[in-house]
Amino acid sequence: MTAQQVEGLPETKAQEVLDAWVKAKKAELPAALSQSSSKAHAKLAKKALYRLQSSGVQAVVEPKAEPAAAPASEPAKNEFPAALSMQLGSGERAFFFAAPVRGGGLDLFQGIIHDEFGLAQFGSERSNRNAYRRHLRQLEKDPQARVMLVPFERMKLELGRAIANNQRTKAEYSTEIATALQELGVTPVESEVVIPPLEPGDLESIEAGAALHTLFEIEQWLPSEPDLVNLTYRVDAVRMLPTPEDQKAAKIEKLAKDLANELFTPRVRGVYARRLWYTAELVESLGRNDDAARLRAEARRLAHHEGPSRFAEQMFVKVLATLPKKQGAMPMLAPK
Repeated sequence: MTAQQVEGLPETKAQEVLDAWVKAKKAELPAALSQSSSKAHAKLAKKALYRLQSSGVQAVVEPKAEPAAAPASEPAKNEFPAALSMQLGSGERAFFFAAPVRGGGLDLFQGIIHDEFGLAQFGSERSNRNAYRRHLRQLEKDPQARVMLVPFERMKLELGRAIANNQRTKAEYSTEIATALQELGVTPVESEVVIPPLEPGDLESIEAGAALHTLFEIEQWLPSEPDLVNLTYRVDAVRMLPTPEDQKAAKIEKLAKDLANELFTPRVRGVYARRLWYTAELVESLGRNDDAARLRAEARRLAHHEGPSRFAEQMFVKVLATLPKKQGAMPMLAPK
């Protein structure tokens, strides 16, 4: 008889069958029956095994197979678009997106990504679909907001790049944020934005790089705080020279341009190339294809051309008028 057949017998009959197997010094049936889901029959079989083992019969009991785990269900596809703000010259970019909650409703997420240091802010709140869609419409209509809508998968990519930068720079974030990112399926992404090689005409339009600072998205881009301090120090030194004002102005503009090209090392050029590439994507989403083409051309020049950058020079030159002027002249060091 099989173990399944013995399970269907009354306990007294099952005991008789097991006794016969013990008498025959065979352990196969008791071993199989000991894994029965019927506690009474399994108990009888275990007693039979004990008797067999006491008489010197070795019994091999196969462990009870665990039920196969149900395959993990794929998370529901997020059909809600995310919003990315324009790229600031200092590296920050805001984001806003939603994720559906099981049982209804949405979790809204918002924060700030820095393109070098990673995830800078991250928060969430519960809302609903109508409120989210209404807020997206408001953002699209606001001319000052300058946002672009992207699929959720693109948002995950940018968050993945951000937390990879967090790991690289050792900029930690809370366990709660880490858990939320994990639930969203966000994992570190090491891939950088790839700037394509130079195209025909890019080097012929180098001078156009300076004019990009007239664009709304670029006009607020400024040198970093340390670079501004450096520039101010050099400008003050020139202003204190006993030379005509027109010569000072020309000298100051030249030193600003020279400092820009000095500070725009290959690493810094790569950073600004990426920021310009992101900005081109945004203005193109706003229907300004010509501006997007100009921004991409400068991004390619910064990434793949080693010559002076008119874009970098203008970023330093445009702040000259805002630098405070020190009073007084350079003291004369030679004896009178």
